[in-house]
Amino acid sequence: MTQAISPQLIDWLEALCKVKVATSTLIQPLWSNYGACFRVTTTQGHRWVVKAVLYTEQHQHPKGWQSSHSHERKRHSFVVEHYFYQYLQPKTSPFCYCPVLIASDTKENGHILVLEDLVDLGFTQTSPSLTVDNAVCVIKWLAAFHARFVGYNDDNVWQEGTYWHLATRQDEWRAMAPSRLKDAAHSMANTLAACPYQTLLHGDAKVANFCFTPAMNKCAAVDFQYTGHGVGVKDLAYFIGSALSEEDQAHYTEYCLNLYFSALATHLSSTLDKEEIRTLVSQWRQLYPIACADFHRFLAGWSPEHWKINNHLRGLSEQVLNSLN
Repeated sequence: MTQAISPQLIDWLEALCKVKVATSTLIQPLWSNYGACFRVTTTQGHRWVVKAVLYTEQHQHPKGWQSSHSHERKRHSFVVEHYFYQYLQPKTSPFCYCPVLIASDTKENGHILVLEDLVDLGFTQTSPSLTVDNAVCVIKWLAAFHARFVGYNDDNVWQEGTYWHLATRQDEWRAMAPSRLKDAAHSMANTLAACPYQTLLHGDAKVANFCFTPAMNKCAAVDFQYTGHGVGVKDLAYFIGSALSEEDQAHYTEYCLNLYFSALATHLSSTLDKEEIRTLVSQWRQLYPIACADFHRFLAGWSPEHWKINNHLRGLSEQVLNSLN
């Protein structure tokens, strides 16, 4: 992309890191034009990825959901991500790799994160969708990340992770057409929140937020704006729905679940006893369809024609609604 980076952001980076930028390349503008994610090289030889936010820019939600509530949710998401890279990324492991923070700064009207460039570590590939084989490394990444933070409590992240949970999406819920799914929304949300085994979620674990090695057998994750507490299958449900074709979802979801829970149990073996692991796995497996139906509820209000609402997702939601009745 050839779009120029705001000189204000370049000046901020140079002052923060005491460097001179030689080249800058836009990776992508941030959602609703809150800022930019871009790659820089410096005259000193550094190569970094920068994520910078300035609230003075014009914000326009692509789906028309701009509001003061939406804006405050987005602002808080950048505060959470700032905290994640400062204090939680160091607690992760090589099995759930995410970029190391080089420098950061916060102003009244924005945030800036300077991160190591995953390309330099061999994570050179991105993809809008995945085969089941290529999805394996992300499923294992999620299992390792969730195992790392089971039982971890932190008031500085979202008390409920993910960007679609019901408590922050009341406008979208009210916009839903009358349906059993709408009627069941609070029951599903309460069931997910009541599970005694909670972890930290990535919160936006779509395929676009993972970078891969050329062989597509290792990955690293970015974009931790919606990291917060919840059951791990919320991330898993969102990932599978974003990465796999409808046909693969129908035929391989059980395979993906088995792979995830096997990896999760392996990583948990050093912190939980076998009986606790069995209980956690049993409870999270039962909650997987509810996590899918909960995301369906969000989509049905936010963008009812969205391509992710397919027959597989409708079937899982119907299964949940019948069980609740």
